[in-house]
Amino acid sequence: MSGDDAPDEPRRIKSVQTASRIVSVVQRLSNPTLGDICAELDASKGTIHTYLATLEEEGFLMRDGQSYRLGLRFVTLSESVRNETQLYRAGKEEVDALAARTHEYAHLTLVQRGREVTIYESRGDDAVATDYHLRMRETPQHLHYSASGKALLSQFDDEQVRSILDSEGLAEQTANTITDRDELFATLEQIRERGYAVNDEEEIRGMRSVGAPIRGVDGGVCGAVSVTAPTSRLTGDRFKTEVPKLVVETANLIELNLETAVYDRRR
Repeated sequence: MSGDDAPDEPRRIKSVQTASRIVSVVQRLSNPTLGDICAELDASKGTIHTYLATLEEEGFLMRDGQSYRLGLRFVTLSESVRNETQLYRAGKEEVDALAARTHEYAHLTLVQRGREVTIYESRGDDAVATDYHLRMRETPQHLHYSASGKALLSQFDDEQVRSILDSEGLAEQTANTITDRDELFATLEQIRERGYAVNDEEEIRGMRSVGAPIRGVDGGVCGAVSVTAPTSRLTGDRFKTEVPKLVVETANLIELNLETAVYDRRR
């Protein structure tokens, strides 16, 4: 091979990519028809129908009349994925305890492809906005407008943050959302110094949250924990000191659980 030749690109299986895109379209559109899916993918009805029939037969899709939705096979697969995640095993009980102590929603999250994914949530006695939290759990979220997302971003170096922003942008959710890169980088530096992040109505009006990063046994960030509550309850000292202290303590406990699990496996 000459010096001018570029290295071979990794090979991809087009049929798998197509099936993945179909599943994503079904999830995003919610109960689309064959025509809806074809329009999204710019493909012939015959081709897409074959894929749909196969995905239905394998349990990945379900057909209800003329529309499609995700199949129940994803339920068992997602449970297997979560149960095999070390962060979930180390953090579940601690997140339950955090929700019980704050009486609000507590979340355990990680980063996947530049977005925030919730792998577990626990509902405190006074928690509200259940529908909102369900939607958030179903779709990976941007990192720059949530407390846990900013906590995660704060643990990346500037080059990694820029790469994520180049890919995902700085979408504006509310008037409080940070949409300027310089402001975001300054905020991330503050988060590194104090050990936690806040979301002051940056994702949805009327809601605040506090999040802290969780470091793995290698010292790198592996997730984040957060508490979300209405502004009427997450205010004053509770917003500035009480809940941040509880969230940081919970992150530290999860880190200890991760470390202990590794130690136990090595014995």
